[in-house]
Formats: sequence, C-alpha cells, structure tokens
Amino acid sequence: MIQVFQYPHETLLQKSTEWKKNDSINGYDDIEKFERDYIKLMLDESGMGLAANQVGITKRFFAIGHDSFDTFKKHAIIWNPKVINFSEEKVIDVEGCLSFKNIWLKVERPKTVEVQYETTQGQTKNATLDGMESKCFQHECDHLDGITFNKRVSKLRWEMANKG
Repeated sequence: MIQVFQYPHETLLQKSTEWKKNDSINGYDDIEKFERDYIKLMLDESGMGLAANQVGITKRFFAIGHDSFDTFKKHAIIWNPKVINFSEEKVIDVEGCLSFKNIWLKVERPKTVEVQYETTQGQTKNATLDGMESKCFQHECDHLDGITFNKRVSKLRWEMANKG
C-alpha cells in the first residue's frame, strides 16, 4: 500500500534517478495498476501533483493533473520530466505540499516553463506550461531533485509558516 510520507522523510531529500523501461515498482507486477493506485492516492489527498519520492520511490516520475490545467487536464503519470527552459518573468504565489500537511508558503518561480517528459507508452513530449500548471510541474520536479518547497523560501518565512 502506497502512502504519502511527511517531511523530513529521507526520500524527500534524495535526488531521484532516471526511470528506465525495465524498472519496476516494488509490490506491483502491473504498471497500469500502479498508475491507477498512484493517481487515486493523489486525488484522495486533494493533490494536483505527487512526486515519486513522496511515496518513497527515488525514480524520476510524478503524477500531475487538474481540471483547471491545459496540458494535464486529465490526470497522468509522467516519466523523466524536466524543465528545458523558463521565463525570466517570475511570479510569487501560495503553494502547499502533500508532504507538509497544512503548511502554505509564498514561493517565487518562473511564470512559464518549457518542459519535456515521457508518457507511459514511452513517447517523448514537449509542452509550454503557464500559471498553476507551470508552478505544479516545477514543484514536482524540485521534489525529484530532493528540493522541498521550504528550501525555496527564507528561513524567517519558513519559521513563521511552520508555527501556524
């Protein structure tokens, strides 16, 4: 049974390695079954994204999706995602994280990003993301690099939010 680990669980601080075709998920013989369970977990937790290392797997993939998104309107798991370009224009917006229950932080990120990722079928795709979708993709990529969103704010801002 997969579960969302809370900060400071060790896998949240580890950099994930590339997902390869012959990789498998412990406890799952069927990748489609894992994908259904994984997306269900994200939705049950009211998330828009869920990185692999949040459930203890240090491989480069995450679930993403929300009705308000353009590219990822339908929930999906994307494999080996990366940001290949980002706008100079930045935005500051409130973020939450499933590994930090009830903590909300104002985080500055590039407004738009160009991204690349693989589908479950192995197709490489490119997309330009904006707004909440851009922010979510960047947040999940940070997780895969072992960077939690509290590292994106000042120590004072983190301490104030963490007292809440």
